Amino acid sequence: MSLHYILDGYNILKQIPALNDLSLEEGRRGLMRWIETQHPQGSVNNTLTVVFDGPRLESGGAGNPDFFGASPGGATRVIFSEGSADDKIKLMVEEDTERQRCVVVSDDKDIVLYTRALGARVMSVRAFTHAKRALGSHQRDGKYISLSRQEKINKELSAIWLKEK
Repeated sequence: MSLHYILDGYNILKQIPALNDLSLEEGRRGLMRWIETQHPQGSVNNTLTVVFDGPRLESGGAGNPDFFGASPGGATRVIFSEGSADDKIKLMVEEDTERQRCVVVSDDKDIVLYTRALGARVMSVRAFTHAKRALGSHQRDGKYISLSRQEKINKELSAIWLKEK
């Protein structure tokens, strides 16, 4: 069963140090580039929709999904809510006939509780952004282990190889 990831765009931007110091437009572009290169939604069969607050901008501006390099075939979409992104995300889950395949990515408590009550899955921003290589990291060849994972591995190896006498 393929999944549909629904991202609370600005909620994510505010929590990523590499993006939150940029202008909103540059932050949106950075987020979309990261999604395009890292595929944090996992399988190519999973779709991803990023929802941003506010109106769609005209003619080639940041409101145009193609402006962000949305992937061919519509696997990644960008939606500007024309109002509250929170309300748009809730409505998207409400209207989905297969809510159990929705994965809402947000740390907004209201969205999390509401969409979970509808039967959607919920993922924190941290879990989503660390599912693959972290934003702003400069590791080569996609070989990345988070610092917490590195520490856990080092402790396990120390216990095995450096036994105290």
